[in-house]
Amino acid sequence: MSKRPPELTWQDKAILVAIPIVVFTIFILANYFSQDLTVADAFEQQLPETEVRDGGNIVSLYPQTATDTLSCRLKSRDNRAEYDFNYKITGSETFRFEIGRLVQFYGKYKYDPRGGTVTTPYKGKSGRLNGWAIYENHRYSPRDEGSDSPL
Repeated sequence: MSKRPPELTWQDKAILVAIPIVVFTIFILANYFSQDLTVADAFEQQLPETEVRDGGNIVSLYPQTATDTLSCRLKSRDNRAEYDFNYKITGSETFRFEIGRLVQFYGKYKYDPRGGTVTTPYKGKSGRLNGWAIYENHRYSPRDEGSDSPL
């Protein structure tokens, strides 16, 4: 006597077909809704304050007024926007921006008629520092307070 597995009912077959379709649909929708906003899009929509992930080439440098902030003017890679970029130095970071170099970042954008301002790192809703910048193939991100680990 051999035991045969029970035959699948039409409901079982429907579930086996529906599950991959539902998972695929959720994946597509999640990917669509999680697309990052660029500075040009935020500027065109005149969003007062939002998080952006973008990059741009340095077109001018601002004199360093605060000892903990580097500032420059960037032009987006698609040439749709020109905006200010501020990087708040954390810890013992040392680097200098150079005109013509690419900066990639994730930071907070604030609208103004001149193109807006991007600041990174910035304090998020949780009170922790968020955001990062990539310059000269090095990623600069904030350290957690009390952490002695390098960037």
